[in-house]
Amino acid sequence: MKKRPLTFADPGRFEIYSHHSAPTLYAEESHETVQICVPMERALYSVTRQSETGRTLVHNLGARDVLVIPVGQPHSVNWRRPAAIVSLQVSERFIAQATGLPKLHLGDAFTLRDPFISAAAAQLNMSHGAGDGPNIVFADAIATVIAYRVALGAAADGGFRPQENVPPFSSAQLLRLERFIDEHLDQPISLAALAAQMNLSVWHFVRRFNASHGLSPHVFITERRLIRAQTLLAGSDRSITEVALEVGLSHSHFSRSFLRRFGVSPREFRRRQRI
Repeated sequence: MKKRPLTFADPGRFEIYSHHSAPTLYAEESHETVQICVPMERALYSVTRQSETGRTLVHNLGARDVLVIPVGQPHSVNWRRPAAIVSLQVSERFIAQATGLPKLHLGDAFTLRDPFISAAAAQLNMSHGAGDGPNIVFADAIATVIAYRVALGAAADGGFRPQENVPPFSSAQLLRLERFIDEHLDQPISLAALAAQMNLSVWHFVRRFNASHGLSPHVFITERRLIRAQTLLAGSDRSITEVALEVGLSHSHFSRSFLRRFGVSPREFRRRQRI
């Protein structure tokens, strides 16, 4: 589906598109990546594609139907009702890295109804609508989750299932991770970089991090940024913008996040500290 506004790109791994589409016939095309189309509420669309055997097939789909098109498969899309859409173009290598599996090859297009994928895509759509768009950690996390769920849907033989028991990190591992995060708060911190610290795939890292902290890496990193910001606001004369940059956030994102977390603006927090 060409001519969509690009929301986020991590070259060689994934691209995310999020927009509202009027009724449109998108001409036949194919991609060098796996395309994952997640329609939002009220969507109604049909897909014409060529199967592996060369047959032309038409599928009528709705808002609950997530479409997965493998690399190189010709297809066209008739978007029949105005609605929002989130689509990802994901490399097969990214799917393999995200799941910790050997290279995954999708032989033919398929659809799945997965509320988890739909909810994750809705979060991306909301982030895009808020104006700033997703940051690298948030986009990486959502793309990883969607890639994993697509891999689950593609595993028709049922042999690919997440483990029931996920071991948490040791105290030494957690200390190393927290030190790495604290040393890089002024920079984007990707899930891939964190996973590399533990020598794990991104997916297995996220699961073990959640088992250790009870929250996602994105939430944990944001909390560390805001705690650092409190210290800087109270103990330095840096401007609000300088503090935001010091903890790796834009001014507007920092102000909103700080207010949401602590109930006061950064400026008001500093004023109260100096009374």
